[in-house]
Amino acid sequence: MDSHIKKNILENLQEHVVKRKAMFIPLLFVSTFGLVGFAAIDKEAPTIDANKIEVLYGTELDKTMFDIEDNRDSLDDIEVTIDDSSYDANQLGTYSVEVTAADMFSNEYTKTVKVEVVDKTAPVLSSTGDGYVINVAVNGSEDITDYITASDNVDGDVSTFIETNKELDTSKIGTQTIAVSVSDNSGNSTSETYEFNITDDEAPIITLSKETVTVDYGSSFDYTDYVTVKDNYDKDVDVSVDGSINTKSEETQTLTITATDSSDNTSTATLKVKVEDQTAPTITLTKSKVTITVGSSFKASKYLSSATDTKDGDLTDEVEIDSNVKTSKAGTYTVTYSVRDEAGNSTSKTLKVTVKKKTTSSSSSSSSSSSSSSSSSSSSSSSSSSSSSSSSVRYSSVVSAAKSRLGCSYKWGASGPNTFDCSGLAKWCYAQFGISIPHSSSGIKAAGTVISLSQLQAGDIVWKSGHVGIYVGNGLVIHAPGSGKVVCYTSVSSFTCGVRF
Repeated sequence: MDSHIKKNILENLQEHVVKRKAMFIPLLFVSTFGLVGFAAIDKEAPTIDANKIEVLYGTELDKTMFDIEDNRDSLDDIEVTIDDSSYDANQLGTYSVEVTAADMFSNEYTKTVKVEVVDKTAPVLSSTGDGYVINVAVNGSEDITDYITASDNVDGDVSTFIETNKELDTSKIGTQTIAVSVSDNSGNSTSETYEFNITDDEAPIITLSKETVTVDYGSSFDYTDYVTVKDNYDKDVDVSVDGSINTKSEETQTLTITATDSSDNTSTATLKVKVEDQTAPTITLTKSKVTITVGSSFKASKYLSSATDTKDGDLTDEVEIDSNVKTSKAGTYTVTYSVRDEAGNSTSKTLKVTVKKKTTSSSSSSSSSSSSSSSSSSSSSSSSSSSSSSSSVRYSSVVSAAKSRLGCSYKWGASGPNTFDCSGLAKWCYAQFGISIPHSSSGIKAAGTVISLSQLQAGDIVWKSGHVGIYVGNGLVIHAPGSGKVVCYTSVSSFTCGVRF
C-alpha cells in the first residue's frame, strides 16, 4: 500500500472516530480491523547495502550515498540519521559512520559504514602571461615558478612540484616551448605546454661621471672619459654624439649622447663641458744651480730662459724673481722664479746659488787691494758725475712718463699703454727712458741696485714685497695700486727700499 493511502486512512480515522466520536460502531470495527491488518503486512526494516563508500574531498554526507532500500517505502520516505561526529570532509582518510534508516512503520536498521575521503582532483596551473604565451625579459629569472604557479584543492600551493621537459634559458632572445606538469600528493596530475617569448625591452643605461665636467684649455677631449654605456643584453651598443667640444673656447658646451641596442631600445643623456684654463705656466731656467765667489756680480734674471703658458703664450716678462743672494757673504742661497697666468694658475722654480770664499795669495791680495782702491776712487768720481747726469734724465723722462699715466686703469699682467699692474707701470715708464726691466716686483729688485729710502732720487723705483712704484720727489710715489683702482699718488713711507737702474 502506498504511503499516501495509509496516511489518508489514518487521518480519516482520527477525524471521524477520535475527534468527532460520531461514527457507528461497525464502521469503527471495520476501520480498526483494516489498520491492524495493514500493520501486520509491513514489519520489514529498510536495508543499508553499503559497507564502505568513497567520497571526494570536501563532500558533505547525505543518505543517497549509502544504498538504502525498503520493501515498500521510497528513499524519500525513509528517515535516515547519519552520525558524522567523527567525520571530517576536509581531511583525507577513512571514517566509521553510523547510519540509521527507519521506514513509515518505524521499522529501523542501523549499520556502521566505512567512509573514505579521497582526492581525485588534479592541481590547476596558472601563468603570468596571456594564456599559454609568457613574455620574459632577456637575462631575467630562469626559475619557472616565477612565471607559472600550481594550486591544489587539498595540498594548496604545489608550485614546488612543477616539472618541465627542459630548462628555461633567458640568455637568448627568441621563443622557447616548454611542457609543464605537476602532481599532488594523491597522484593527481595535470600538464600544459607554454611558449616563453624572451624579449629585450630595456634601453641601454648611460652613466655620466658628472652632469657638468670641466676640462683644461687646449687639451684633447674624448667623451668616453666621462661617459659609460651599458646594456642588459648587447655587449656592443650603437652610440651617437650630437655636438662637438672646442677646448680652445672658454665656455660651457653641450653634447647629446644617444645609445641604441639591437632591439631598438634607445636612451639619451646630455653632458655639459666647461672649458677652463687649468694648467700653470712652465718656467725654464738655463741652470738649476750655480757657484760664484764672494764679491762676484750676480744677476738672477740672466738664468731665466723662458716662461710659457698653454693659453697666454710667452710670459717670460711676467716672471717675478725673489732673490736673497748676498755676494758679499759665503753661503748657499735660493732664487725663486714665479709666474701666474691670467686664470690665476701659478708655478715656481728655484735656482740654487753657492757663494764661495776667494782663495788668493797675499801678494796677489795686496796688488788686488791697491788696484781696487784705485779703481774705487776712479769709479766714485765717475759715479758722481754719472749720477748727476742720469738723475736729471731720469726725472724728466721716467717721472714725466709716470705722471702721464695718472688715472689709467689697473689690470693684472698689463704693461700699458692704458692699463697697468704695478710692475707693468714701472716697466713702461723705464721703457720711455730707454731701459728694459723685468715685469715683476721681485725681478726688478733682483735686476737693479737696492738703495735705502734716504738715497732716493726722482725716477728711482720704490719697492716692498709684491709691489713697486715710481718715486717722483717730495715723498710722493706714483703707482698702480690694485684691482678696481687707477694709477695715482701715494706716500713713500709704506715702501721698504729703493731700486736704481
